[in-house]
Amino acid sequence: MPANTYQFVEQWNFPGYTPEQVYTVLADARLLPQWWQGVYLEAEPLGDDTQPALGRKVRVKARGFLPYKLNFIVEAVRLEKDKLIEVKATGDFNGVWQAALAPKGDGTHVELDWRVTVEMPLIRYLSPLLKPIFAWNHYWTTPRGEQGMMRFLAQQYSHPAATVSEGSATP
Repeated sequence: MPANTYQFVEQWNFPGYTPEQVYTVLADARLLPQWWQGVYLEAEPLGDDTQPALGRKVRVKARGFLPYKLNFIVEAVRLEKDKLIEVKATGDFNGVWQAALAPKGDGTHVELDWRVTVEMPLIRYLSPLLKPIFAWNHYWTTPRGEQGMMRFLAQQYSHPAATVSEGSATP
């Protein structure tokens, strides 16, 4: 595997929320800056689609802890209502992000699989030496996503579970 290729497998849990509720948020890339605040800075739809659909594209800008930003386009390539979301990313990195949803107790378990090859010159050229630091930068974003999603779901569905403990995401 080339040094600038990364794979991240993570798990998120949303007690008290149905797969339908979680899917509704995850499948709509336009919402990323609203729930994954501070990481996803922008999400601009490319086209007039107002609902998640195959082929729908959104241009996003994201950042981690390290002082660089990534610009890329996500395109929905597989949508199985309340079960699976798969998007293709192109731009500063190319690859696939997949979220598999399943009921778990009174909530939803999400298995995330993110496989990318980073094309941004800074990361591509430095990955042979600094891959662990770039991976750490990704893992810095993970708990912010899970916690932000929990807060967003609580706001959308008037649920009392608006807080999440630090570090509940599994890198």
